Amino acid sequence: MQQRITEARRSLIVIAGLEAHVCVLQSALGFRHASHDVVVVADAISSRTPASREAALQRLRENGVEVATTEMVLFEWLGQAGTPEFKELSRLIK
Repeated sequence: MQQRITEARRSLIVIAGLEAHVCVLQSALGFRHASHDVVVVADAISSRTPASREAALQRLRENGVEVATTEMVLFEWLGQAGTPEFKELSRLIK
């Protein structure tokens, strides 16, 4: 997977998924090690226990991985307020 992303010349990796303390953590750290900018979407990850999720988020932050929310990522991708897409997304989120 990493090779395909590198070949596609993507610098930003946004991650959501299960088992934050294993799969999400290892993927994010691997992409950071490969010099990608990585954002983990905190409200789109989980672990079997809250303590495992929180430990993963702490390690991610300590290793230079940004942590954001779904709403933050979506609005950043839109890039500009006031567009029809922005208004539609705002309605969906509320």
